[in-house]
Amino acid sequence: MVPLALKTLVRKGRPHPVAQPASLRVRLPDGRSLAVEEYGDPAGPPVLYFHGWPACRLEAGLIPDLPVRLLAFDRPGYGRSSPLMGGTLLDWPRDVAVVADLLGLKQFHVVGLSGGAPYAAACAYAMPDRVLGLALVSPVPPPDLVGQRSAALGHLFRLGRHPRLAYRLFALARPLLRRRLITPRTIVGRNLPEADRAMLTRPMLAALGRVWREGFGRGIHGALSDAQTYAQDWGFPLASIRAPSSVWFGADDSLIPRDTLAPFGAIPGLRWRILDGEGHYSLAIRHSGVVLAELTGSGGPQSVGRSAQAVA
Repeated sequence: MVPLALKTLVRKGRPHPVAQPASLRVRLPDGRSLAVEEYGDPAGPPVLYFHGWPACRLEAGLIPDLPVRLLAFDRPGYGRSSPLMGGTLLDWPRDVAVVADLLGLKQFHVVGLSGGAPYAAACAYAMPDRVLGLALVSPVPPPDLVGQRSAALGHLFRLGRHPRLAYRLFALARPLLRRRLITPRTIVGRNLPEADRAMLTRPMLAALGRVWREGFGRGIHGALSDAQTYAQDWGFPLASIRAPSSVWFGADDSLIPRDTLAPFGAIPGLRWRILDGEGHYSLAIRHSGVVLAELTGSGGPQSVGRSAQAVA
């Protein structure tokens, strides 16, 4: 049984300090280790949570009042997980399956936030008999339509295509972040919608800073590997995903253009959840509990979605 981590709840807009309890560290067949943290209700439906870029498993601790048993993973090279050089998206489901087997989880739901979305989609594709549902929240899309349509997303994809440049930039940024000379405010910038600015209070930014510093604790390999992965073909057809799936997106998101989400429309029966007045960060902070409740079938909004045609 994974030790139940101290929750880092957001109450009245003031997150508690991000706890760093002992992780479950799983030894993988190739000798690497993978770190996992548990949050929420240990008797609730199991949901595997894949964090954004750049972050770590402790990101999940910012979600208040979890209605599920949430198992948050450090991807390779982040936090306390060993790096995997030259890996692909389809290496990830094999690692996840080892952890699920150890915990006796025959089936589970998966959720990917932002940069974690491609990894969640890969699990739904590679483990069709085990993944009961898929939620993609403010997802980084396949590289098909990105081009120059988003400054932030375009920069990330360009770094992925130029790994030597990315290595130098990340190696420079890491010590500055750890010394607090670079902060989440520096990285996310000021050109955010009102909803995001309202959510990114000083306590929340401080909590995110701790999450990101933990994410870079082992080095820059996690962020570098992710950037390269995002910029490549995902290696599987979204049309082959069979799990009930949804995309959640803030209509005011300034980091991911809505039209870049069109490739997700290939997922059969995809439910679009486009929320007016929400941004990239505010959607996750305000609505994660609703996302998880709908994902696991324990409730959720009845009329927040729009048609695929409205997105494509």
